[in-house]
Amino acid sequence: MRSIAVVLVFAAACGSKSPSTTTPRAGDDSATMVLPDLPFDKLDPDQRAAFMKQKVVPQMKVIFQNHDAKDFAGFGCKTCHGEQAKEGHFDMPNPKLPKLNFKDMSKFKKEDIEWMKNEVWPTMGKILGMPLHSEENPKGFGCLNCHTQEGQ
Repeated sequence: MRSIAVVLVFAAACGSKSPSTTTPRAGDDSATMVLPDLPFDKLDPDQRAAFMKQKVVPQMKVIFQNHDAKDFAGFGCKTCHGEQAKEGHFDMPNPKLPKLNFKDMSKFKKEDIEWMKNEVWPTMGKILGMPLHSEENPKGFGCLNCHTQEGQ
């Protein structure tokens, strides 16, 4: 059950617990920024914005839209980061995403949990250059990088 819970955390799968980033300053051309070969948490705020636009959104958009084309037709920053993205704030985890109770995941559809576990979680971890959460690696990328727990 714990592994299923870990998987669900990646529903948003759009960030890490690293400090918030802000929208690039006017004049920055993040669409063409050449990014260093570093994990996401080592990038500066402008590089993070470019990274999300160049790597995360294109790959995750396909995964989300293949899962539910209607619900995720407008996939973008707001999908994972919420309304705060409009103001240039991308704090994660996002308390507006579904809250998780690892002891009872029954409020989620089994197919959604499997999708998170098999597609969203590993893909997001790979994109971010982070090892995945496991019992052996409790600090790896997991559900609570995007979601919060019920009661918190």
